[in-house]
Order: sequence, then C-alpha cells, then structure tokens
Amino acid sequence: MSGSLLRAALYPALRRLERWQHYRRHGLTPLGRFVLGLGFAAAVFGIDTRLNQLYQLFTLALALLLLAGLAALFDAWRWRGQVIASRELPQTASVGTAVDYRVRLHSRSRRPVRGWWIEERLPDPTPTRVQFCDPRQGADPADGRFDRLMGYPRWRRLINRNRGAGITESRPVDTLVEQHDTPVRLRLAPQQRGYLRLPGLWLSRPDPLGLVRARVMIPCEQSLLVLPKRYPAPRLTLPGRRQYQPGGMSRAGAVGDSQEFIGLREYRPGDSPRLIHWPSWARSGTPQVKEYQDEFFTRHALVLDTFATTAIDAQFEAAVSVAASLCDRIGDADTLLDLLFVGAEPYCFTTGRGLGDAGQCLEVLACAQPTLHGEVVQLQQALVARMGQLSALVLVLLDFNAPRRQLVRTLLRHGLPLRLLVISTQTASALNDGWTGPPAQPLHPERMAEDLARL
Repeated sequence: MSGSLLRAALYPALRRLERWQHYRRHGLTPLGRFVLGLGFAAAVFGIDTRLNQLYQLFTLALALLLLAGLAALFDAWRWRGQVIASRELPQTASVGTAVDYRVRLHSRSRRPVRGWWIEERLPDPTPTRVQFCDPRQGADPADGRFDRLMGYPRWRRLINRNRGAGITESRPVDTLVEQHDTPVRLRLAPQQRGYLRLPGLWLSRPDPLGLVRARVMIPCEQSLLVLPKRYPAPRLTLPGRRQYQPGGMSRAGAVGDSQEFIGLREYRPGDSPRLIHWPSWARSGTPQVKEYQDEFFTRHALVLDTFATTAIDAQFEAAVSVAASLCDRIGDADTLLDLLFVGAEPYCFTTGRGLGDAGQCLEVLACAQPTLHGEVVQLQQALVARMGQLSALVLVLLDFNAPRRQLVRTLLRHGLPLRLLVISTQTASALNDGWTGPPAQPLHPERMAEDLARL
C-alpha cells in the first residue's frame, strides 16, 4: 500500500482518537480521569472473573461515569441558550505575547447561575483529509521512515499549527443574575500569525459527583488579527540614487523634488483630459494643459522569499519576523519602501508618507503564506520589472542555493545596491563559500534577536 493510501486509511482513526483525547482533557475532571483509568485497569486485570473480583470495580467505575455523564448532559441542556456573551478584544495581537481582554456575560434566566467556569473556545484544530494526505503539509526532515509513512508526528504538528493560540486557564464566573452584566477577564496566548477566529466561549461546571463537566457553548464569533513576532533592529541606511517614478505626485504621496506644477502649455494628442486648464482655454480659445515636473525620489524594496519546502516551515516564519522587524527600519521619513513577495501572484505593498505605514505592512505580513508550488524565477521576474523605480534592495532569503544565487546575480546586473539576509544555521564563511558577490549575512532562527541587533 502506498503512503498516500495508507494515510487516507488512517485518517478516520486518527480523527476519532483526537476527539476522544479532547473529551478526556476537557470533558472529564481530574477525578473523572482517575476513575476512568481505574476502570480500565480493572477491566484489563479482571478479565477472568473466576480468578478475581476486579470486574466489580470495573462495573462500579462504569456506572459512576454513566450517571455523571447523564447528569452533565441534563445540566448542559437546561442552561443552553440562557447566557449570552460579548468580548472586548484589542485591535491586534502579536505572536508570543499574551492578550488580556474582558468578556461580559448576560443571563436570561430568572434563577441565579452559580458555579460555572468560563474559557475561550478555539477552532477545531483537527487537520483536514487533504492536509493530512499531502506529505508536504507539516513535514520535518528529522522524521524517520516509519514516521513519514504513518504520519502521526506530522499529524501532531498540523494540530499545533491549526490551534492558533493557547489558553492559559479557565476563570471562575461570579453568580449571574438576570438583567445584569457580569465581567470576566480572560487571557489568550497567540501562537500563529494571521486571523485567529474565535467561534465562541465554553461555560463548564462539574456534575454533582465531580466526575464529568457539563459544557455549554456560547456563540460569540469574532476574529483577532495576530501580527508576526518582531525583534529590535537597528535602522538600515542604504546607498542608492533617486529614481524616476511614473505617475508622479499621485504615486509618490507628495515625496519628491517638487510639489508644484511647472506651468501651462498647449494641448497635445494623448494628454489626459484631467490636465486641461479650463480657465486658460476659455481666455485663449485653444486648449491648455497643466505641466508637471517629473518626480525623482528614493524608493527601497524589502523582498521576502516565500518559496518554502513545506507549509509548516520554521525558516519561513523566521523570515516573516525579520521582514516585520525591518519594515520601519529602512531609509528615512522621505523614503518609500516596497514590501514585495510572491503568493498566488507577485504582491507589492508600498509604505511611506501618504501611501501606507508600518502597521499596515505588518497586517500584510501577518497573512503571508509560503509558496509551495512556485519557483524563485517568479520573484526574479517581479523584481526585474521594477528595477527602474528602485534605489536599493534588502533581500530576506530562506536559503542561498543555486536558484537564489542566480536571482542575486540577475539583480546585480542592474547596478543597484543589495543587502542579503539569509535565514540559516550556517556560519557566514560557510554560507558565502564560492560566492563572489555581496556577502550574505546569516540569521540563525534560534538567535534572531542577537543577529538582528548586529546588522
């Protein structure tokens, strides 16, 4: 049986196993997990009823869990729809930084609601069948042959990635009274950048026996934009001359050599009707148009390499963090910066006075995804098409192999200054072995803060 067929056959079993583990962690109390383990042990060692009486312990544990489960189901059914909630989320969050926020609970029941605990409900992290059957999703070169064939370590990595955030703990809820809002403070620790969808909240409390938790889901769907992790970085001053910018002032956001038009001249075929100066046409009887001076200003590019080998790539996440750390550290206040990378198609976002800011750049980077089916030549073509407008480039590369070295050689032919940053565990001498162009500076994923501080 091939690997893909085997993974497709194992998927239903792994999905059921994940659901059972989730219920054991969240549906049972610590005492309930102890009783479950005790009953399982009694079933294993008491399978022969003629040798011992352990089967009675198994029967008792099973009966207790069934009674507690029925009581929890009834409690959850009784309070379903009786509590509504609203969150007060911040506008954005950052990877690795815990977020504290307030939740307001409102009871519709006339009876006081006591003894409940509240926690955030995260999206279901279970991988889809397509994700699990694709060996590039969550692959790790360190996996052995058996692990790659069965796919369970990759299954766990996909679950950790899909989870998106960690919940520090559940919080107790004060008594809920009808027509009164009860505030509760929760904490969330984002683990992945991008939009984190929060479908609702969980209210839970143990049954009278203390074995099974009654869980009531409160619908409250919201999204939180999680920005990439950033590190302190020095300001990079890049050499390079000013370049002509087609489109002039409307593209430059009033950054250039002149902010006033030169004068008037006669209309020529092909001139835009928006440039016609109507008062002058009325006085002279011939069409007159406004003439502007061409705009020349400094424009740098921050280039992100998105051509990763797998969907879960630590080097790609490190590269996104580097780009996020540098998006407001290149050039000065009068410099425009193009953030350029390749997704489904080449994407360019410009920041600078009047066009965008570093906050918007971070929002773009938060949603950047690795390109698994593309080639570095796509990035090369996108950059060559913009060479006439750029003054200098900063390249954040995932590797410094032959295709990426060819990309750098092509860019060097245009005579623009380059700064090469490579996410790599190699030393600078090993990384630049056999390379005669501008040196590539390695940034170790585990020493990112130190390496960026030395730029």
